[in-house]
Amino acid sequence: MKNYIAVIITIIFLICPSVCFSSYLIELKNGSKFITYQYWKEGSQIKFYYSGGVVGIEKDLVREIRESDLPYIVEEPRPAIKEDAKAEAEYKPEPEQEKETRLLPHPEKEALLKEKMRITTEIDGVRAAFREAKAKNDSEQMQVEAKKLQSLKTELSRFRDRVKTAHGGVMPVWWDSQM
Repeated sequence: MKNYIAVIITIIFLICPSVCFSSYLIELKNGSKFITYQYWKEGSQIKFYYSGGVVGIEKDLVREIRESDLPYIVEEPRPAIKEDAKAEAEYKPEPEQEKETRLLPHPEKEALLKEKMRITTEIDGVRAAFREAKAKNDSEQMQVEAKKLQSLKTELSRFRDRVKTAHGGVMPVWWDSQM
């Protein structure tokens, strides 16, 4: 008789996994609540399974984690809607090189790169002069070089803003790649 009861209980546990697995209610300080079957601490975050993926939330945003009687429902990720796929197929972004060419003629790009190089080279020279004045403990020369450095940094910042404005509010790809 005991064997039959053990077999029946085992079958029930296998058929209804929510009976064997506890669920956890994760309540955030903003009032949001999540139900999951497993969570763990990783660095400064609490991580758990939710909606077919892993979610990480900073520990200081969590009000409370407690065992719950609520069942954990496994949610599979939803397939993309056909309209989204159609709109995505119709959109064909231009290659980066075509965007650059369209926004800025080649000779102008070269002139801008030369100007950027001139300013950055001057900044490097002033930094070297500042370090030399510091090594000699020449506070007057250090102040002079610091003012020059600040002026050059302002000039570079304004130049960068002009380039960004000329490219529709977006820095061109070549700005950071060619130094």
